[in-house]
Amino acid sequence: MDTPEIEILLRLIIAHLLADFVFQTNGMVKGKREKGPRSSQFRWHLVIVAMLTYLFIADWTNWWAPIAMAITHGIIDWVKISIKKDNMWIYLGDQFAHFISIILLWMLLIPKPFAEMVDLNSVEFHSTFLIIAIAYIIVALPSGVLIGYLTKSWQEQLSDKQNQESLKDAGKWIGIIERLLILTFIIFNQWEPIGFLLAAKSVFRFGDLKKGKEQKKTEYILIGTLLSFTFAIFIGLLVQLMIN
Repeated sequence: MDTPEIEILLRLIIAHLLADFVFQTNGMVKGKREKGPRSSQFRWHLVIVAMLTYLFIADWTNWWAPIAMAITHGIIDWVKISIKKDNMWIYLGDQFAHFISIILLWMLLIPKPFAEMVDLNSVEFHSTFLIIAIAYIIVALPSGVLIGYLTKSWQEQLSDKQNQESLKDAGKWIGIIERLLILTFIIFNQWEPIGFLLAAKSVFRFGDLKKGKEQKKTEYILIGTLLSFTFAIFIGLLVQLMIN
């Protein structure tokens, strides 16, 4: 393969993120949890994993790698389903296991010393583009899921009436947009707009602090906002470190 070693790893990571967070719908997740590995949702998810791995590796004669990725992905998902729990640690453990399987597949694809394979000094334009693409996917979706787990206990304290007063999925999309904006600002080394963004969002919720019935919801939103900003800034700084 003529593709740089680090770029192949980045491609495998993007394939995984797309399969798990973009092309896996809520219906597929629900079907997998309720019916297990025998469900059509489970099988379709593995087909998507294999197809995306095949497309992103772009080695059209290599069939074993997509199949191996789908099998290991299926085993990890089956273990997660068998645990029958849904919390932050299960989520993090699941993603960690997927990431380890990606690294192992990458090492099998490129039998070279590990130090040579992860040499960031060899990062080229295409690799830089892939790093930025990975960052955008992570801040948009996986980090949002993690924030949801971190704030779950507070969210459960809000009454059904308070939840009904908000537009459906509005908070989710606000969080996605603000994280994407923050990441963009950091990539272009523009820190001032981040302060304005945080100030603007705080002002919008300031009036609710005067209402006792809205205080819990306001505190929940502010905690979510701070977590959202923190994740986006951390990923942004990590991207700068890798591409500069």
